[in-house]
Amino acid sequence: QLEIGGYLVVDNLSMGRPSMGGIRMLPDITPADIHNLARGMTLKNAAANLPYGGGKSGIVAERTISHEEHDKVVRGFARLIRQYKDIYVPGPDVGTKDADMKLIAIENGLDSAVSKPADMGGNRIDELGAAAGGVVIALQTLLKILPRLRVLPQFANLEIPEENNLTVIIQGFGAVGAHASRILKERISEAKVIGISDLEGYLYNENGLPIEELFSLWKNLGLVTNTHFKDKIAPEGYKHPTKFSTNANNLLLENAFCMVPAAPIFNYLGVR
Repeated sequence: QLEIGGYLVVDNLSMGRPSMGGIRMLPDITPADIHNLARGMTLKNAAANLPYGGGKSGIVAERTISHEEHDKVVRGFARLIRQYKDIYVPGPDVGTKDADMKLIAIENGLDSAVSKPADMGGNRIDELGAAAGGVVIALQTLLKILPRLRVLPQFANLEIPEENNLTVIIQGFGAVGAHASRILKERISEAKVIGISDLEGYLYNENGLPIEELFSLWKNLGLVTNTHFKDKIAPEGYKHPTKFSTNANNLLLENAFCMVPAAPIFNYLGVR
């Protein structure tokens, strides 16, 4: 029998009921994490003038559990939070997806979760990569306004690339990171994604990685770096221009103009 552990924080209901915020599913999630994320949802909903409070929840579970165990854990957690459905409605977050919201809706009712899949009357947010689209638009906007920042001493000598010379590394090639790489190439075809990481390691090639191939691999397998190494890099050995390491954190030692932090990892000064 699976043991289910998790946390729910409803931070504030001043803007209205219920509170909104996703469910994270990670092995090392803490109450402090959920508290901080719930406060973030309060501020985001208020900034957008939405009539919802801020909440967040987290399930403590290993990433290596089977799909069947994953579904059982989600259903079990849904039953645990059922009593709070009037003040908290979850959506997907790190480690969860639209299909999990469908399971919660089956357990607790159609109005008990947002971002349900299309076959339950929801949207295709996971399939389309909406969050990743926002990342790419933000990056394009940043490139446009950076020249104006040269009046500030810290930006005076900053070399700002043209879009067609843009180099990007993506920490966390998952639901946001993988889609960000795809959308970036669609919107700026000359831009280069030169580094990616996942739980198994990182890949780096200063001339650019085969994003279309890696995205397809991610859709089929979830994790890509080790498989790409075994299938494409290892047969050529040191002659292959792509670097692979099992230490995913070392991606941050590589060079690129832009880094996309798309993994639930605390970096320097708590950047996550």
